[in-house]
Amino acid sequence: MSDAPLQILLPERSDGPMVAGVPAALRTAQALGEDGRLCRTAADVAADAPVLRLRPDGVYDLEALRGFLAQARPIAASSAWLWKGQVIAAYTPPGRGLPPEGGLDGERRLEAPGPAWQPLITEADRREAEERLFRSLRSESDGYLARLDRTLSIAISKRLIRTRVTPNQITTFSLLVGLAGAGLLASAAYGTSLLGALLLWSCCVLDGCDGEVARLKLMCSEEGALYDVIADNVVHVAIFVAVPLHVRAADPGASFWAPGTLLISGVLLSMFWVWRLILRRPEGARRGASRVYERIASRDFIYLVVAFAAIGRLGWFLWSAAIGSHLFWLSLIVMEAIGAGASPSTGSGRAPA
Repeated sequence: MSDAPLQILLPERSDGPMVAGVPAALRTAQALGEDGRLCRTAADVAADAPVLRLRPDGVYDLEALRGFLAQARPIAASSAWLWKGQVIAAYTPPGRGLPPEGGLDGERRLEAPGPAWQPLITEADRREAEERLFRSLRSESDGYLARLDRTLSIAISKRLIRTRVTPNQITTFSLLVGLAGAGLLASAAYGTSLLGALLLWSCCVLDGCDGEVARLKLMCSEEGALYDVIADNVVHVAIFVAVPLHVRAADPGASFWAPGTLLISGVLLSMFWVWRLILRRPEGARRGASRVYERIASRDFIYLVVAFAAIGRLGWFLWSAAIGSHLFWLSLIVMEAIGAGASPSTGSGRAPA
């Protein structure tokens, strides 16, 4: 079997059905992009690499499509993938040559499971495919309360994809809203600090939109993901600086240096250990306790900020978060040490601590 990367030949038809503003076949090809490279025309196809051809008028189940590729690759002949008697995809091994005009056909025929493909014939079919796509935007790493944020952010993203707004522009706007919210939160005035907390909650909702729009518009990039992470961490640090400043402004005689220092150091240490022990792992490797810690480390805490700001007791949040942040990273290290101690006999693929 050739080690050459898979070539995904897009249908030359440009009038295929659109799903969330993108041709259905292009969306499938982009989702498979990590497995190969896209070819716009048959002239772009190299003879010494395998080729996957797709139909333009339907939506594929990616796991089923990858299953077809796993079946077809060991076969020396070209393979056609049949769904209810229709050929919905075809695989050609290296050196075999494409059929005339790149049509869908193959010497061997492999049956596709029922959910492998959804034809987009009617407007109702297209809407159903879009709703399934929107539901897929939810992430396993979403915090327990942040799932409400995700519902709101998806509703906003559905509208943003109809505009020319880019994911990086959303990230920048979210960053500015978060910094403005942190500045207001630091105020001693009740109404101002509460407004700041609400702006920070709005920032958390917007924070979900940049990644959603990037996925929906096929604009994902490593640079954009890094910018999003940096912006998130800048806002988080700004929040945990603003809370001690608020406590000092509201009551100059109150103790704030000790809890403030504990809070900021605890947040920074928690960020570091979550990155080192959890986020560096592949998404699929984050299970059990690791997933719980990842969710706790998400933006759920903003609901506590809003709640304490609403009752005028951000000082309580300062002390509880100062202690809790250190307990969080210490317990994460203990959890990792226990897991590492049990892993040698099971062959765990965890990264070393």
